[in-house]
Amino acid sequence: MPFNQKERRQFPRHDANLEARLEFSVLLRDAEANDRGVQHLRACAGHTLNVSAEGLAVVLHAQNIDEQYLTGAQGSMSIELDLPNGNSIEIHATPVRYEKNANGYLIGARISEMKNRDRELFNEYLRELAVG
Repeated sequence: MPFNQKERRQFPRHDANLEARLEFSVLLRDAEANDRGVQHLRACAGHTLNVSAEGLAVVLHAQNIDEQYLTGAQGSMSIELDLPNGNSIEIHATPVRYEKNANGYLIGARISEMKNRDRELFNEYLRELAVG
């Protein structure tokens, strides 16, 4: 599912690649457990390209990821974002599109769940980005 540059956006995107660049770690999780009841996890590092209230674009610094982790029906992402103010937040997201490039994988993900405290901190960060 490659990125479609002509996609209509429902929420404003904020570039987050200079001072607003966020480093993160992510656990890619199989949607279903295997025969022994174990879910496979894969940890990766990366950075955001842009963020919005309902989604984010991230670059995972990995060269070989099984595509099952990158499709919404099969996997989910648990993303720990380090905000510039020193706070860390956890975002659960579902990949909606991806593209492999020289730096790893560019992934567009829809936020599926956040704790209330993390949502408040994230929204505060988005407001700061919007002001400039």
